[in-house]
Amino acid sequence: MMNREQIKTLILTLLIIMSVVFTQKIWFYSPLRILQSEASFKERQASIILETRGQLVIPEQAIISFGNNNYTIISSNMEGIWRETRDVLSQYFNGEPEVTPSTYEKYRENSRLKSIELQFGKNIPSVLVSSVLDTVDNKVVSSIKEISSILIPTLNRGIIYIVGKDNNIYEIKLDDYAENRQLMAYIDNLQTTNYVRYYPLFADVGNYTVMPLNYEKSTPKVFVESEIKVDDEEAVIERAKSFFNENLDFVKTIKETSGAVVFMYGYGEKGVRINNRGRLEYTEEVGSITSNNVLTALDAAIDFAIDHGGFPEDSYLKEIKQEDKKGYYFGFGYRIEGLPVVFNNPNLAHPLEIEVYGDKVKNYRSFVREEMTLGNFSTSEPTLLPQKIIEDHIELLKADYLIDTEETQFLDEKEILNYIEKNISKAELVYYDEMEETTRQLLTPAWRIKIDKRVYYFNSYDGELLHSSLVN
Repeated sequence: MMNREQIKTLILTLLIIMSVVFTQKIWFYSPLRILQSEASFKERQASIILETRGQLVIPEQAIISFGNNNYTIISSNMEGIWRETRDVLSQYFNGEPEVTPSTYEKYRENSRLKSIELQFGKNIPSVLVSSVLDTVDNKVVSSIKEISSILIPTLNRGIIYIVGKDNNIYEIKLDDYAENRQLMAYIDNLQTTNYVRYYPLFADVGNYTVMPLNYEKSTPKVFVESEIKVDDEEAVIERAKSFFNENLDFVKTIKETSGAVVFMYGYGEKGVRINNRGRLEYTEEVGSITSNNVLTALDAAIDFAIDHGGFPEDSYLKEIKQEDKKGYYFGFGYRIEGLPVVFNNPNLAHPLEIEVYGDKVKNYRSFVREEMTLGNFSTSEPTLLPQKIIEDHIELLKADYLIDTEETQFLDEKEILNYIEKNISKAELVYYDEMEETTRQLLTPAWRIKIDKRVYYFNSYDGELLHSSLVN
């Protein structure tokens, strides 16, 4: 029988053995599990970024032609029409098409047939559109660097048209095209609904921009509030913390007399400013790194946005600019009740703006509104047609023409009117945010009318001018 000392020795030996075994498990199994966990997280993150990119890189609107100069424009539920057309486009981007330069006359001729014209944002690289069609290296991308719009004639099987940079037009022809009748069925079904009819009113002066002939749909005013609740100090702090690894211990907080709150790290290496309306601006010093891959830069922007508030519902990519060939600027818009939300702010062109250098975000700016549950402000006032608004404000338009073009020679009224009619390039209904209130801000339905270098916003109920400015 073992004495007390032998029992102690046995217990000590067992403890040493157990310690060695557990240590071996920690050293040999834990790193593997950690690596597996990290890999799994990165895969999930990459999957989320890919899915989000597919939701953002979509057309801004679509012009549907029923034939015989009968059109309608769709700007809501763009995910639906993008889904309808992706299978058709995928054949061209994933196949071996013939890409040749074409003419505006041929483009115009085909757009008058039953067709769908997808209109994208400003300066959208073809590789981004191609990426959501599951290919980045193909004949379309190598031949066409930017995509402004894509025309899909439903009867001209095996041929589509793309408008690229500087309005250059290309014909994309695919010999082994598999016929797809879903677009024809989509257009036929749409034609049976109570759609808003559009027509090229200024075709007599060579301008084929379509304008609505009727607008019987009611467009209510909408109450919104800023996404960032500036009156809630705790919420403001929590939003700011996400930019500083959830820790404000070494971050200086400054409250400005305007009501804005500034969070600054170090000597300005990184900073966040949230103004009294809920507009957020983040800046970071990123050194001399550069970006030359727009797809990687967009994914970095998406990743950053997801980590710092995400994207508002119904968001889409509106504009891309290359910053001195060193980085990329991405501007995003969003819709409420199917209409784009716009505003006038000299410091913010789009509701969400991100500048990326390398894989680092240098600037991030956002001003996002959320629809309130107060109910919409309905009205019995009819929606005025944009051509009626143009007619009512023709003296203003004539005066702006003389100022904007710096015209010094005498022109008679007919010449000026002819110039205005020729240069009307867009008329779309939007929600205009006057940015006066943090909460209970009433968004007004407005016609956004672009004439040459100037864009106008008119109240769609009474035709009052809300704002006008020159555009690049």
